[in-house]
Amino acid sequence: MTIKSSIFSKLETQIPIQARTAFTSIILLLILLNSACIERKNNEPSKTKMVSKEQKENIPIRIKQDTILNSVGAYVNKHLFTAYCKTRYNTFVMNDKGDTVYRDSTYSSEIKFIDFNNDGYQDILIDYLTNVPGIQDLLLYDKQKNTFQMVVNFQDFPNSIRIRNPNYYYSYHRSGCADMNWDSDLFYIKNYTAVKIGNISGNQCHDINIKDGIYINKILKGKEIQIQKLSINMIEKYRDYKWGFIAQYWKENYQNFDNVGH
Repeated sequence: MTIKSSIFSKLETQIPIQARTAFTSIILLLILLNSACIERKNNEPSKTKMVSKEQKENIPIRIKQDTILNSVGAYVNKHLFTAYCKTRYNTFVMNDKGDTVYRDSTYSSEIKFIDFNNDGYQDILIDYLTNVPGIQDLLLYDKQKNTFQMVVNFQDFPNSIRIRNPNYYYSYHRSGCADMNWDSDLFYIKNYTAVKIGNISGNQCHDINIKDGIYINKILKGKEIQIQKLSINMIEKYRDYKWGFIAQYWKENYQNFDNVGH
């Protein structure tokens, strides 16, 4: 006989029968109550974690690698061309035969067909999301090959606008000091390459190293040569402020910057 069993034997002899019966009843009652609690807990509905609207909006959407994010198409010289922005090869252009005529791994925020050089055929402008507004790629339509050719160096000329002459354009980009310093470049396109021939540099930030003013520069053999300096107050005379000045200046003077003659 073990020590434990001997102790219980002594207790049984010492405790009266009535007390032992009451003790047994209490034990049974505790067992029943414990079983009821366990059953109630198991039957309770599970608590679902609620997700707020804000949390749902922040949950990233999983996109398959071949998902088309946006697309646009146009008939050019009686041929259908379609430009896609896709997750695997982010930007590409296909002809009506299913051939890929252009592909780039950079995501484009917008692709549009537009007759950029005014030759009667739709070209393709590809916009990008960058810290400099207006950065684009330009694909000009090649009638002889029935395809599109990328214009080299076009990204150097943000927000490009064509002057009346179909082969001259000017750009605009900020150059610091919260757009108080800015530049506009005059260029033409030859053999699918953008060539810079002039520059207007505006400074109105009270810099120590350069006085406020409008500096007109001509590009000769790749170097900028200042040919004129105007007061920065000149831009206040125009309804569209500096943009109005830039547009009128290039419109009236673009021919003075081209030594080749295009």
